[in-house]
Amino acid sequence: MNELEFRVLGPVEVRRRGQPVPAGGNALVVLAGLLFSANTLVPADTVAQWVWGDNPPARPRAALHNTLWRLRRLLGPGVLETLAGSYRVVTDAEHLDLLRFRDLTAAAGRYAREGALERAAELLHEALGLWREPVLANVDSPVLARDMAGQLTEQHLNCREFRAQVCLRLGWHAAVIKDLSELVRAHPFRESAAGLLMLALLDSGRRADALAVYGAVSGALRDDLGIDPGPALEDLHARIRNGARPDGSATSAQSQVAAALSHGSRR
Repeated sequence: MNELEFRVLGPVEVRRRGQPVPAGGNALVVLAGLLFSANTLVPADTVAQWVWGDNPPARPRAALHNTLWRLRRLLGPGVLETLAGSYRVVTDAEHLDLLRFRDLTAAAGRYAREGALERAAELLHEALGLWREPVLANVDSPVLARDMAGQLTEQHLNCREFRAQVCLRLGWHAAVIKDLSELVRAHPFRESAAGLLMLALLDSGRRADALAVYGAVSGALRDDLGIDPGPALEDLHARIRNGARPDGSATSAQSQVAAALSHGSRR
């Protein structure tokens, strides 16, 4: 197992001692799903859904066994395990980028809570460096595209917003503005990112630009979804509109607003 490296934070890849291992078709679909649930047993019925959705072949159990046999040969011994009609891929954070990403973000959270913000920012930068676009581009599975790709994208966006919060507390406003301007353009309904961008602009003395971000996001929400912004973003907008300015006491208030935006907003 130690000679295999798996990557799912983008097109799914397998490498053995640094060299690509050719994988495709249904075997790649199964591998992608099992890596997303690494070290966890997944029932055969769920695996079959990844491959065929609601249109299974005439003999789905035999077809699945054939796919898993090919995958097992591809990976070698000790990687793909079978137990009581369920399957799992055994790996660790050193060999799977998704597990590494989760370890890095968890460690960054601990450092941030302890006040070691620069170290937290370093770990978040490393975690985000693991991502490649587009996620699951080479995996032909509508089920995984709907379920797994959506969850991976959400984790990626949450990490970018977490890094923005840390950078705001460090006073690195230019970096936040650059990253979140791109994020908000790509995800115009994401209120949490818009709110953090507004905070960064406000702290940079760009009150009019902060208000313009609100106008763009609220307009998109109303025109395209028929809803108003959530209370956290509305409250931030009111503070800025009423003349709030960055000052020496802003950090605590910003942290509270950022937390509200991250945990209470709608995506």
